[in-house]
Amino acid sequence: MRYTLKYEAPLLILSVEESFTLIDFMALFACLLLGFFFAMFLWIFAAAIIIRLFTRREFHFDGDRYKFSEYIRIFSYFRIMRRSLSFSEIERFILSDYDSGKALAERGLINKEWFTLEIELKDRMRIRLMKTPYDEREELYEMNEELRNQLDHWFRFEEEFNTESTPF
Repeated sequence: MRYTLKYEAPLLILSVEESFTLIDFMALFACLLLGFFFAMFLWIFAAAIIIRLFTRREFHFDGDRYKFSEYIRIFSYFRIMRRSLSFSEIERFILSDYDSGKALAERGLINKEWFTLEIELKDRMRIRLMKTPYDEREELYEMNEELRNQLDHWFRFEEEFNTESTPF
């Protein structure tokens, strides 16, 4: 234990420093390690939410070079190219409800309707442009019609719905 006694009239100041033992050091080290470990999970979770909130995907259809490009835009300032394809690699655009099905909710599994607009490539790989719940399907239909009006001379547009699960 260290202490300092200082006298400044009319005040007497006693300053005491506790001793730091090996057990105190081990507890500090364990707390720092555990705090860092759990803080990393917190930071990863926070980063995932921030990325989800402040990023958007952009799709460019270049009619001069016959090229499709997908970008990720972060905070509307940074743009990262994700993929670039030739128009000849694209087979068709598909509006479907194939992602519909059972979803986990607070009451157990429920049927959930999802509508997607995807690009199907010649190698059968799909690129999702948009996925919406049943409530927002009209906006998806509008976007599909606008894309069809603009890109109909280059691509095929098809609609495929599972007849037994479509709630019309």
